[in-house]
Amino acid sequence: MGPIRHQASSRIRRQTLQRVYDKPGKKPAVKHEPNLMRLQELSRQRGGKDFAITWIAKAFTNGVTPNALTRTLSEEEVNDVDHDHGFRLSQAYDGLLEKVGDRFGCGLCPEENRANWKHKRDSIRHFQKFHFGIGLTCGMW
Repeated sequence: MGPIRHQASSRIRRQTLQRVYDKPGKKPAVKHEPNLMRLQELSRQRGGKDFAITWIAKAFTNGVTPNALTRTLSEEEVNDVDHDHGFRLSQAYDGLLEKVGDRFGCGLCPEENRANWKHKRDSIRHFQKFHFGIGLTCGMW
């Protein structure tokens, strides 16, 4: 028989970075708020981080729409970023994310209930439904 290996438990890490599944119909969507100042204040009250709250005004320069959230950033906008997100920004929603280990965490969620994803593109639906109220609804279901 070989030596017995003792490995530290990663139980704590698994608890802090649990996957988030936004199942349709399980959680209600947030009400749409077109006013950027009011949207920033609501995000602050819900426990969002400062870097993400200030980014809301930069991401939605032409109104709170799904296209504005997924638009490609210009080189000037990327160079003007004042927060280290842990990765290079390329789309508007990237400014609302922060790299946590090997996953991407939502900067607008409260710290104790922070959503995270393996791929940053998976966060778009979360932002649309739970933070901006611009989610697309299916009329068939």
